[in-house]
Amino acid sequence: MVDNTLHLMITVRLDEPGSPPKAKALAMTLGRRSLMLIGLDLGGAGTAHAGALREAVSRATGLDVEDVVVSCTHTHSAAVLEPLDGEHPYFDLVVKATVDAAAEAWALRRPAGAGHGLTCVAGASFNTRVPLPNGGVKFTRDYREGLASGRPVDPRLSVLRIDDENGSPIAGWVRFATHPACVIFNAPVSAEYPGYMTDQVSETVAGGAPVLFGFGAAGDVNCVPMFGTEQDARNLGLNLAALAGPVFENIQTRAPKQLLSSSCTLQLPLNPIPSAETLDREIAEVAAFVEGLDENPDLVWVLGVNCCHTWSVAQKKAAAMPLGKWAERTKAAIAAGKTFPTTWPAEITAWIIDDLGMVFYPGEPFTEIGLTIASRSPLADTLVMSHCNGMAGYLATDEERRRGGYEPCTWHRSQRDSTQRPMSYALGAADVVIDGCIELINGLIKGK
Repeated sequence: MVDNTLHLMITVRLDEPGSPPKAKALAMTLGRRSLMLIGLDLGGAGTAHAGALREAVSRATGLDVEDVVVSCTHTHSAAVLEPLDGEHPYFDLVVKATVDAAAEAWALRRPAGAGHGLTCVAGASFNTRVPLPNGGVKFTRDYREGLASGRPVDPRLSVLRIDDENGSPIAGWVRFATHPACVIFNAPVSAEYPGYMTDQVSETVAGGAPVLFGFGAAGDVNCVPMFGTEQDARNLGLNLAALAGPVFENIQTRAPKQLLSSSCTLQLPLNPIPSAETLDREIAEVAAFVEGLDENPDLVWVLGVNCCHTWSVAQKKAAAMPLGKWAERTKAAIAAGKTFPTTWPAEITAWIIDDLGMVFYPGEPFTEIGLTIASRSPLADTLVMSHCNGMAGYLATDEERRRGGYEPCTWHRSQRDSTQRPMSYALGAADVVIDGCIELINGLIKGK
């Protein structure tokens, strides 16, 4: 059912069980406002896939499409959804599971109270981008090196609890800002640490009620350990559950006084397409790197990005070749007279439940972006979630954009989906998102 050729570096296998991937749904109604949060154990769902899922949920529940949010946990141990222009049995399975969960959640709504809390976690995550003396950046896979760099992580482990009128849990939601990437290469199909964590919280303190996961703003943050085993993913999930459980137990719930939502589409600036001369230099650099690996397998740097030193030659070539192929395709497009966009749309959705703000963004903002939005928000706590209603790639601060590296500069070159943005975001893109999110939240508060 799954196609392991759809991702350049991540593959899954079926001979070992991991945390079972699930589709979860949380339906909420207050007055005339109804919202649906879908939580999927997927690496991501592109704009077309997310749109199809939202429309299917809309048909099954009668909700407006804009009132449905599809949130992916971003597990790195899940197969990639197939393109929609051919057979897609795996995506069909995801759609059916999503619709079934959404319809059941919608039918089971009953009077409820809500509350939220948090704790802070040290040692479970590290920033992967280590600044270099030359103004560049190194992507580190070593948490000790990452922690020593002083680059930020978001330590908040945030918990939402929803109870029925008798105080028994109906649902929970836990948000943490670190990549679910304990296992990357040849992983068993698994929901990764979010699955182990949410299942444990459900079993131990939520009375079996479903608990969803929100992947926070963590474009530059990974879990400890990285490139590990499924047992590492399980250990991390259980350790986080041990911290989230007491928070869940101590939350006092009450009937919400406000449930607000709004969406907008922001236009984020893109960098111009490189000149033909620049593309020629890049094509030559990638070719030299790929050819050089046969004589020197220890090579790691190409186009300002460092491959993992323990990768095989085949893995390094697989990571590097798309960079040159993208340059070749772009050069041909320029010669054919193709015009390229100067901006790229990003749909932002904000929900407010009493004094808790939830911002859903389709890409992966860097940690500082999420923390800045939280600091500027007038609400008690504001949480940014990644990989919601689309898959727009990394969004870096201007400082990190200037440093370069894979996330802000070359991620788009590795994407096989032709609907993805053709260039990296330009300076100022993060400010557009931050300002847009704060304007959305302030607008909801003023217009309630």
